[in-house]
Amino acid sequence: MMNERYYKVDKDKFGRLVKNWYRQKKSWKWLNVLFWAFMILGLVPLAIGIHNAMAPTVPSMDAFVLLITGGAIVSFPFYIFAYVTKSQAIRHVGKPFTSMRDIFLYSNRSGIQFGYHDRYDRKSAGSAIVHQIAYENIHHVEVDDTLKMVKVIGRTERVEYYNLFTNRIDYRFTDGQFGDMASFSFFLGIEDEESFFDELTSHGVKIEHTSLSA
Repeated sequence: MMNERYYKVDKDKFGRLVKNWYRQKKSWKWLNVLFWAFMILGLVPLAIGIHNAMAPTVPSMDAFVLLITGGAIVSFPFYIFAYVTKSQAIRHVGKPFTSMRDIFLYSNRSGIQFGYHDRYDRKSAGSAIVHQIAYENIHHVEVDDTLKMVKVIGRTERVEYYNLFTNRIDYRFTDGQFGDMASFSFFLGIEDEESFFDELTSHGVKIEHTSLSA
Protein backbone atom coordinates (compact mmCIF):
# COMPACT_ATOMS: atom_id res chain seq x y z
CA MET A 1 0.00 0.00 0.00
CA MET A 2 1.21 3.49 -0.82
CA ASN A 3 2.03 6.02 1.88
CA GLU A 4 0.63 8.95 -0.08
CA ARG A 5 0.14 10.07 -3.64
CA TYR A 6 -1.15 13.04 -5.58
CA TYR A 7 -2.70 11.95 -8.86
CA LYS A 8 -2.04 14.37 -11.67
CA VAL A 9 -5.27 15.63 -13.23
CA ASP A 10 -5.37 16.15 -16.99
CA LYS A 11 -7.40 19.38 -17.22
CA ASP A 12 -8.24 18.91 -20.89
CA LYS A 13 -9.43 15.34 -20.40
CA PHE A 14 -11.41 16.32 -17.30
CA GLY A 15 -13.04 19.14 -19.27
CA ARG A 16 -13.98 16.81 -22.14
CA LEU A 17 -15.55 14.32 -19.74
CA VAL A 18 -17.53 17.09 -18.02
CA LYS A 19 -18.78 18.36 -21.38
CA ASN A 20 -19.81 14.87 -22.46
CA TRP A 21 -21.68 14.48 -19.15
CA TYR A 22 -23.70 17.69 -19.15
CA ARG A 23 -24.52 17.51 -22.87
CA GLN A 24 -26.52 14.37 -22.16
CA LYS A 25 -28.81 16.20 -19.74
CA LYS A 26 -32.29 17.16 -20.93
CA SER A 27 -31.95 20.64 -19.46
CA TRP A 28 -28.81 21.22 -21.54
CA LYS A 29 -30.52 20.00 -24.72
CA TRP A 30 -33.44 22.39 -24.25
CA LEU A 31 -31.14 25.32 -23.53
CA ASN A 32 -29.01 24.41 -26.54
CA VAL A 33 -32.15 24.52 -28.71
CA LEU A 34 -32.85 27.99 -27.31
CA PHE A 35 -29.26 29.03 -28.05
CA TRP A 36 -29.58 28.00 -31.70
CA ALA A 37 -33.00 29.66 -31.95
CA PHE A 38 -31.44 32.98 -30.92
CA MET A 39 -28.58 32.43 -33.36
CA ILE A 40 -30.94 31.75 -36.27
CA LEU A 41 -33.22 34.65 -35.35
CA GLY A 42 -30.16 36.88 -35.26
CA LEU A 43 -29.33 35.93 -38.83
CA VAL A 44 -32.72 37.04 -40.16
CA PRO A 45 -32.38 40.85 -39.84
CA LEU A 46 -28.73 40.66 -40.92
CA ALA A 47 -29.67 38.64 -44.00
CA ILE A 48 -32.50 41.07 -44.81
CA GLY A 49 -30.13 44.01 -44.47
CA ILE A 50 -27.58 42.39 -46.81
CA HIS A 51 -30.31 41.42 -49.29
CA ASN A 52 -31.69 44.95 -49.40
CA ALA A 53 -28.19 46.43 -49.64
CA MET A 54 -27.45 44.29 -52.71
CA ALA A 55 -30.56 45.48 -54.55
CA PRO A 56 -29.83 47.48 -57.72
CA THR A 57 -32.11 50.29 -56.50
CA VAL A 58 -29.77 51.20 -53.61
CA PRO A 59 -28.85 54.81 -54.44
CA SER A 60 -25.38 55.08 -52.89
CA MET A 61 -22.58 53.43 -50.91
CA ASP A 62 -23.82 55.25 -47.80
CA ALA A 63 -27.22 53.62 -48.18
CA PHE A 64 -25.52 50.25 -48.74
CA VAL A 65 -23.52 50.58 -45.51
CA LEU A 66 -26.55 51.89 -43.63
CA LEU A 67 -28.69 48.87 -44.59
CA ILE A 68 -26.05 46.36 -43.55
CA THR A 69 -25.27 48.25 -40.34
CA GLY A 70 -28.97 48.44 -39.48
CA GLY A 71 -29.33 44.68 -39.97
CA ALA A 72 -26.29 44.02 -37.79
CA ILE A 73 -27.62 46.30 -35.02
CA VAL A 74 -30.98 44.52 -34.97
CA SER A 75 -29.19 41.14 -34.97
CA PHE A 76 -26.83 42.04 -32.12
CA PRO A 77 -29.27 41.53 -29.18
CA PHE A 78 -30.12 38.04 -30.42
CA TYR A 79 -26.44 37.09 -30.34
CA ILE A 80 -26.15 38.53 -26.83
CA PHE A 81 -29.11 36.39 -25.73
CA ALA A 82 -27.52 33.36 -27.40
CA TYR A 83 -24.19 33.94 -25.64
CA VAL A 84 -25.81 34.44 -22.23
CA THR A 85 -28.02 31.37 -22.67
CA LYS A 86 -25.10 29.11 -23.54
CA SER A 87 -22.72 30.45 -20.90
CA GLN A 88 -25.35 30.16 -18.16
CA ALA A 89 -26.29 26.67 -19.37
CA ILE A 90 -22.68 25.53 -19.14
CA ARG A 91 -22.29 27.08 -15.69
CA HIS A 92 -25.52 25.85 -14.10
CA VAL A 93 -26.31 22.60 -15.91
CA GLY A 94 -22.69 21.50 -15.56
CA LYS A 95 -22.25 22.51 -11.93
CA PRO A 96 -20.28 21.86 -9.84
CA PHE A 97 -17.82 20.42 -12.37
CA THR A 98 -17.77 23.39 -14.75
CA SER A 99 -16.71 25.66 -11.89
CA MET A 100 -13.73 23.48 -10.88
CA ARG A 101 -10.12 24.43 -11.47
CA ASP A 102 -6.83 23.55 -9.75
CA ILE A 103 -8.28 20.06 -9.23
CA PHE A 104 -6.40 17.46 -7.23
CA LEU A 105 -6.92 13.87 -6.12
CA TYR A 106 -4.91 12.60 -3.18
CA SER A 107 -4.63 9.32 -1.31
CA ASN A 108 -2.67 8.20 1.74
CA ARG A 109 -2.80 5.41 4.31
CA SER A 110 -5.91 6.90 5.92
CA GLY A 111 -8.17 7.78 3.01
CA ILE A 112 -8.69 9.93 -0.06
CA GLN A 113 -9.31 13.60 -0.80
CA PHE A 114 -10.75 15.28 -3.88
CA GLY A 115 -10.36 19.05 -3.97
CA TYR A 116 -10.66 22.04 -6.25
CA HIS A 117 -10.87 25.82 -6.41
CA ASP A 118 -14.21 27.30 -7.46
CA ARG A 119 -13.49 29.49 -10.50
CA TYR A 120 -16.35 31.80 -9.47
CA ASP A 121 -14.95 32.23 -5.95
CA ARG A 122 -13.20 35.61 -5.78
CA LYS A 123 -12.26 35.43 -2.08
CA SER A 124 -8.78 34.07 -2.50
CA ALA A 125 -6.65 32.27 -5.06
CA GLY A 126 -5.81 29.80 -2.29
CA SER A 127 -9.43 29.02 -1.36
CA ALA A 128 -10.48 25.41 -1.92
CA ILE A 129 -13.28 22.93 -1.43
CA VAL A 130 -12.12 19.50 -0.31
CA HIS A 131 -14.18 16.30 -0.11
CA GLN A 132 -12.51 13.69 2.03
CA ILE A 133 -13.23 10.28 3.51
CA ALA A 134 -11.35 7.61 5.44
CA TYR A 135 -11.17 4.19 3.82
CA GLU A 136 -13.09 2.56 6.67
CA ASN A 137 -15.91 5.07 6.16
CA ILE A 138 -16.38 4.27 2.47
CA HIS A 139 -19.52 2.19 1.94
CA HIS A 140 -18.70 1.56 -1.73
CA VAL A 141 -17.50 3.30 -4.89
CA GLU A 142 -19.55 3.44 -8.10
CA VAL A 143 -17.83 3.79 -11.46
CA ASP A 144 -19.62 4.71 -14.66
CA ASP A 145 -17.36 3.29 -17.36
CA THR A 146 -19.10 5.26 -20.11
CA LEU A 147 -19.03 8.69 -18.48
CA LYS A 148 -15.79 7.93 -16.62
CA MET A 149 -17.38 9.24 -13.46
CA VAL A 150 -16.48 8.03 -9.97
CA LYS A 151 -18.94 8.36 -7.09
CA VAL A 152 -17.62 7.78 -3.58
CA ILE A 153 -20.39 6.83 -1.15
CA GLY A 154 -20.02 6.71 2.61
CA ARG A 155 -19.37 8.95 5.59
CA THR A 156 -17.91 11.79 3.57
CA GLU A 157 -16.82 15.22 4.78
CA ARG A 158 -16.75 18.53 2.93
CA VAL A 159 -14.24 21.13 4.09
CA GLU A 160 -14.07 24.62 2.62
CA TYR A 161 -10.84 26.53 3.07
CA TYR A 162 -10.27 30.26 3.03
CA ASN A 163 -6.72 29.31 2.15
CA LEU A 164 -5.67 25.70 1.66
CA PHE A 165 -1.97 26.49 1.99
CA THR A 166 -2.32 28.05 5.44
CA ASN A 167 -5.03 25.57 6.53
CA ARG A 168 -7.54 28.36 7.26
CA ILE A 169 -11.02 26.79 7.28
CA ASP A 170 -14.27 28.59 6.51
CA TYR A 171 -16.54 26.97 9.10
CA ARG A 172 -19.71 28.50 7.64
CA PHE A 173 -19.55 25.95 4.81
CA THR A 174 -17.82 23.11 6.65
CA ASP A 175 -20.51 20.92 8.17
CA GLY A 176 -18.50 17.83 9.12
CA GLN A 177 -19.88 14.36 8.49
CA PHE A 178 -22.79 14.08 6.07
CA GLY A 179 -24.11 10.67 7.12
CA ASP A 180 -23.36 7.09 6.22
CA MET A 181 -24.62 7.33 2.62
CA ALA A 182 -23.41 10.78 1.58
CA SER A 183 -21.33 11.06 -1.58
CA PHE A 184 -19.09 13.11 -3.80
CA SER A 185 -18.23 12.59 -7.46
CA PHE A 186 -15.44 13.35 -9.89
CA PHE A 187 -14.30 12.37 -13.37
CA LEU A 188 -11.36 10.14 -14.18
CA GLY A 189 -9.23 12.76 -15.80
CA ILE A 190 -6.22 11.44 -13.90
CA GLU A 191 -3.05 9.65 -14.87
CA ASP A 192 -2.62 6.00 -13.89
CA GLU A 193 -6.23 5.57 -12.80
CA GLU A 194 -5.68 1.83 -12.44
CA SER A 195 -3.33 2.39 -9.50
CA PHE A 196 -5.99 4.55 -7.83
CA PHE A 197 -8.49 1.69 -7.96
CA ASP A 198 -5.79 -0.74 -6.81
CA GLU A 199 -5.25 1.50 -3.79
CA LEU A 200 -8.98 1.44 -2.99
CA THR A 201 -9.26 -2.34 -3.27
CA SER A 202 -6.12 -2.82 -1.16
CA HIS A 203 -8.03 -1.14 1.68
CA GLY A 204 -11.06 -3.37 1.19
CA VAL A 205 -13.19 -0.81 -0.65
CA LYS A 206 -15.95 -2.36 -2.78
CA ILE A 207 -16.05 -1.00 -6.34
CA GLU A 208 -19.25 -1.33 -8.35
CA HIS A 209 -19.33 -0.70 -12.09
CA THR A 210 -22.68 0.83 -12.84
CA SER A 211 -24.44 3.45 -14.95
CA LEU A 212 -24.92 6.67 -13.05
CA SER A 213 -27.77 9.01 -13.85
CA ALA A 214 -26.74 12.05 -15.91
